[in-house]
Amino acid sequence: MLGNTLKSALMISLLAFATGAVADVTFSATQDGSALNIDKAMFDTPAAKEFLATGKNPYIGNEDAIKKGKKIFNLYSCVACHGGHGEGAVGPGLIGANFRYAKNATNKGMFETIWHGTNGGMGAKGFGLMAPDDGLKPDEVLQVISFVRSNSTVKMTGNE
Repeated sequence: MLGNTLKSALMISLLAFATGAVADVTFSATQDGSALNIDKAMFDTPAAKEFLATGKNPYIGNEDAIKKGKKIFNLYSCVACHGGHGEGAVGPGLIGANFRYAKNATNKGMFETIWHGTNGGMGAKGFGLMAPDDGLKPDEVLQVISFVRSNSTVKMTGNE
């Protein structure tokens, strides 16, 4: 199933490239695939804007972003369920080749899962889905993802 999804995404990307079309990435809920409507104004940093345009996380491999992502990972108690490096504990591992949600192999998919939560009990971490003064901004989610990817056991960047 993932193979067909990746083939479809590649075909769409190639068509967009060939026609010169550039469109913002669209997001879907991990729970049911419904559209996630995230205010584009929240993508307010150069990295977040690049991610919105491409679905690629520019923070992958960036040591400063990895350090900030680790702090956020600890602050939001991600470690309680996913372990100190994302290896898994009560919740699923985030760093191996096998994901509870196959979409998490991509940074776009992991962003959607973190932003809106899962059916498995993880609540939404996205800004505006919790109290208006709580939650993460898109740039912070990208930094968390960069930390998680830095611990990958299969050297997966999610930007493949």
